This record gives sequence, C-alpha cells and structure tokens, in this order.
Amino acid sequence: MKPSEQKLLALLSGNDVTFYIPPYQRNYEWDNDQCQVFLDDVIKTAEENLNGQISEHFFGSVTYVPSESVFGQPTKLVLIDGQQRITTTMLFLVALRDVVSDENMKNFIDQTYLKNNKVVGDGEYKIKLKQVETDWDAYCKIILSIDLSDEDKMAAVYRNYKFFKEELVKMLNSKNYSLDKLVEKGLSKFSVVTIELETEHKWENPQEIFESMNSLGKPLSLADLVRNYLLLGLNAEKQDFLYHNYWVALEKKLPGQLSNFIRDFMQCEDAQPYSRAVEANYKPLYASFKALFRDVKSEDLLKKMTEYAPLYAGIVLGVSVGNDKVNRLLCDFRSIGSVTIYSFVLGLLKSWKSEKFSNVEIVCLLDVLKTYLLRRRFAELGSAENKAIPLWNNHIEALEGSFDKKDRFYRIIAGQDPSMRMPSDAEIRKLMVTKDFYAFKQLKFVFALIEEKMTKSMPDLSDKNLQIEHIMPQTLNEEWISMLGAKDYAQIHENYLHTLGNLTLIRHNQELGNESFSKKKDVYINNSAMQISQREITDKDVWNKEAIEQRTNWLIDFLLKELLPIPSELFNSLNTPSRRKKTHTCSFTELGIVGEVVNYIDDRSIVARVVNDHEVEFEGKKWRLSPLTREIKKRKGCCSESESYNGNKHWEFKGQIIFDMYSK
Repeated sequence: MKPSEQKLLALLSGNDVTFYIPPYQRNYEWDNDQCQVFLDDVIKTAEENLNGQISEHFFGSVTYVPSESVFGQPTKLVLIDGQQRITTTMLFLVALRDVVSDENMKNFIDQTYLKNNKVVGDGEYKIKLKQVETDWDAYCKIILSIDLSDEDKMAAVYRNYKFFKEELVKMLNSKNYSLDKLVEKGLSKFSVVTIELETEHKWENPQEIFESMNSLGKPLSLADLVRNYLLLGLNAEKQDFLYHNYWVALEKKLPGQLSNFIRDFMQCEDAQPYSRAVEANYKPLYASFKALFRDVKSEDLLKKMTEYAPLYAGIVLGVSVGNDKVNRLLCDFRSIGSVTIYSFVLGLLKSWKSEKFSNVEIVCLLDVLKTYLLRRRFAELGSAENKAIPLWNNHIEALEGSFDKKDRFYRIIAGQDPSMRMPSDAEIRKLMVTKDFYAFKQLKFVFALIEEKMTKSMPDLSDKNLQIEHIMPQTLNEEWISMLGAKDYAQIHENYLHTLGNLTLIRHNQELGNESFSKKKDVYINNSAMQISQREITDKDVWNKEAIEQRTNWLIDFLLKELLPIPSELFNSLNTPSRRKKTHTCSFTELGIVGEVVNYIDDRSIVARVVNDHEVEFEGKKWRLSPLTREIKKRKGCCSESESYNGNKHWEFKGQIIFDMYSK
C-alpha cells in the first residue's frame, strides 16, 4: 500500500492515464444537493484565497489498483474508492469547459483533465474516466460534446452536468471575478490522499478494502455491497462477463428496487425474516447474505437471481408475469400496500413458473392471500407479519404436493399464532360497525372491489375524479340537522360521520359538500355511474341514523359473504386467540437445543453443535442449517444448484426432525 498526498487536479492531469470504474462499483449516485456542497466548497476556497487568506480543502481519499500496462494504451488505474468524487469533479470541469468563452481555456480543460489526446479514435481510453456500463453512454457524449438522447438525459451524470452548467452561467455576471479563478484559486487547492494497492501483497485485498471504505457521499447500498461481493474476487474477464450478462439485467429489470429484491430473495431462499433493506440495516444484511450464500458460486447465484427478478418486477413494479389474472392480483397487493408478503409471493410465483402450480391454482392461492390481508387490515392487524410471513416459504413444498391447495393454504393460516390469525366473520363484524373508515387507507380500493363484484367493471383508481364521499356531510346545515333530528343530531353526526355506511365512492369533478340529500341522490344516479353510490342509498327518502346503520350492515355482509368469504369451519367465533396454541418462531433457543448436538438425517455420522438461536458449528465454522445442508450435499455429489434446501427438514435432534419440532 502506497499512500501519498497530492492535489486533485494534479491527479487528474496525469499524461496517458485512464481511471477505470470496474463493474462491481455502484453507478454514479450523487444528486444536486451533494453537487451544491461540492460547488460551495470550491467557491468558498476560491474566495478565501482571492481575499489573501491561504486556504485549502481536503477532498477525501482515492484508492486504486494499477492494472497491467498494455503497449499503446494509457495506464489503467482501477478505482476502489473515490469514483463519486472524481466523477463529480469531471462533470464540474466539463460544465466549465462548455460555459467559458475563452477557446484556450476550453482546450486546456479538454486536453488536460478530460481526454487522453494521444489515443487514436473515441474509444474508452480516450476519455480519462471510464464509467460503469449504465452511465457510460451519457458520460461519453457529455465529454465528447455529442447530442444526448432522452434516455441519456435520465442519467445522474447528465443531471449533475446540467446543474453545474446552470450554476456557472448564473455566476458569469453575479461574481466580481472570472470563472477561471474557480479553478485557479478554488479547485486547484483541493487535495486528496491517494492509496495505491500493491496486489502482490495478499493482505491488500481490494474486496476487504472496498467494504471497509465509507463514501463521503451516499453510503453503499445493499445492492452495491452484494455486487462487489459477487464480482470483485474474480478476474477482469469474468467480472465483465457476469456484470454484462447478469447484473445489468437485474438493474434494468428492477430500477430502484435491487436492495429490496435482494432482501426478499434472501427471505424466500432461507424462509427466515431479515431486517428491511434500509440504510441502517445494509451492513448486517450484507453479512447475512454472505453467510447464507457463502458456498454458492457467483454465476450460479446470479443465474438464480435473474430467474426471480422478472417475478419480483411483477410484484413491485407491475411488469406482466404472463397471466392477466395473476397480474391483477399482484396489482391488488400493491393497492393494499403490504410489502411484508413479497418474499412469500415470490416463492409462490417461482413454483408456478416451475409448473408446480397450475394457472388456476396460483390464482386461487393468491386470492386466499388477498382475502387474508384485507380481513387483517379491517381488524387493524399487521404488526407481526414482517417476521412471520417469510416463514411461510417453508410451507410452499407442502402446498405443491397437496391435492386441494386452497384448503391446505387455509389450514396453514388457521394454524398460525394468534397475532397472525385470519379474523373471523364475528370479529370483523364487531370491529367494522363503528370503525372510522374515512381514515382507512384501503377504502377506495375496497369500494372499487365491491363495484367490480356488482358490475364486472373495476373503477380506475388513478382517476382523479374518483373520490370518497360523505353522504351525511362533514358540515351540517339546517336542512341536514332537521333530517337527522333536532334533538340528537350532534351525537348522530359524531358517531356515524366516518362509518362505512355513510361513505361511498363517486366519480365526480367537484365536492358535493353539504348539498341536500335529494341533490346528492340525483348526482349518484345521473353522474357517478356506479352501483356502489346507488345501492342502499338512492332508494331512501331520508338519510339518518337508521339508513346509515342499514347500509353499514349491508356493506359488511357483502364484504364477508361475496367478496372475502372464508371456510366457516376453520374460522368461526370459537376460533379465538385464547383457544389457539402458540406456534414456533424458528428459534433454537425456544426449542431448548442450544448447546446440543444435531444429526444430518441422511448420514447420522455427520453432526453439528447448536451454538445460538439460528446457527450450528460444523468443522470449526458457524453455519445456518440451509447452507450447511447444501455444502454437505455438494460434498456427496448430490447438490442441485437450482434447488433450495430447507435445512430444518434435513437435520434431527434425538430422532425428531427439527422442522417437525417447530410445527409442534
């Protein structure tokens, strides 16, 4: 390792040098806010020096690995850390080049900092900073002053170039010094610490150094860390192959969703809950990813991820998965807003695509799940789902082998812990009579489902004219007070305003407010064109407490019997939390076997010692049972790279299969 301090512009002005951002690096992600900080630092440093104050600015570190020299090409320095800062500096310089009128200065910036002019042609080595694939086209066109396509203009490199250009144009007339002083007195005073790694020293592992570096801008996401893990340890040719053939496809399939996908992919494969893919959890999630897939080759893992990616795109982005009914149910899940089910739905869809479920069966299973989610939302249940539903991936194999998959799924749900129960008709009815439905996030969607059930036509939820309407208005006038009853109108208004029966769905371009009931009925009949705004409303002469209660009961009956029916023998008034048995949480501690020895079922001579809640020790290393099972099968020559292994089904304690112990 050779650390040294030097000026940023001296680093960028080196003759015949190309900085290369390798495939395992993340895309350029700085935004306007971070560019504004950069520009402010340049301006501040310049103005302090112009005012006679000696000022410099430390711009962080730049770590690189020199690549083998190729005759006739510039020296290639592979960036391990610093690509966001260097890319931003280059974009500032090219914006300055394109704003200043002095041709000499334009040429100086171009030839000194942006291009290697000794290289023939416009290949990647002619430009001093080679971007990753997804940024390269836009960046290349910016440097070479080529017109950009609309797609190119979506790239962050263009947005930030445009930001710098606009800010520099504003400064042309607003500052009492020329723009070249920004470089001479500002940017030229930026210093960096450069760290050259000597790869012949095994302790200077680029992967480990990359992981330990903290970006001065946005922190590395889970997707960034995983990409690094899968690609960095390979030779350059293999890196490029896997990056272009797999990783780019993942980025294109799941824009903005890769970290979420990786977390749900882990939950699907391991049938265990993991923390949400947010910044605070990226590092522990990454550690879990490495532990889970430590013995799977990068290419095999990327192949599997690319098989799951189109299905995940269907779940979260609405991309078609090849079946209209399945597409519609996935759309319904997005309307319900339950991200907790995504890993389980991913597992179901993978089995469907592997022909373990027919089209009819997958639609049936997803419809049961939809019923389950909506009933729980009515009962304001949901807090336990993020930990419990990923465990349901353990049941997919049993569902695949069931003759009546719908019945089996209902029975799986019926066996859940009380916190994960399917609310019965009695529980739902009791809660819904007085529930404040105006604050219910899914109300517009639920009313749309009722409308569709009655008319076979689903209202467009994106229609801005589609709105929730209070029949009895939020503000009462004398006519409404008289209709409700002069004595207790205030109490009726308070108790019934936001109940289900007083709300409806209309398609109208203006609020009806406290218009009279007769005027509202006229709109419901002639303008809204929806049954949901007519049934049990327009046949009434007055709208009062009794009318609201009657419509509330009708809507609840319709929901429970027509839209969200469930088997009464499995979910009835006797099926209460107090009568349920607590089920497992997949913890070795709860099973009472921490410190005990477990056996591999297919070869009882293979043993492991349980060391904590979720891990065993085998041959001096800690393992989860699923990756350990894969490792043993690999050693025995019977491992299928495409198959997932539930370790709990392959290990036993004192003659009991661990999976069965959890079930009990």
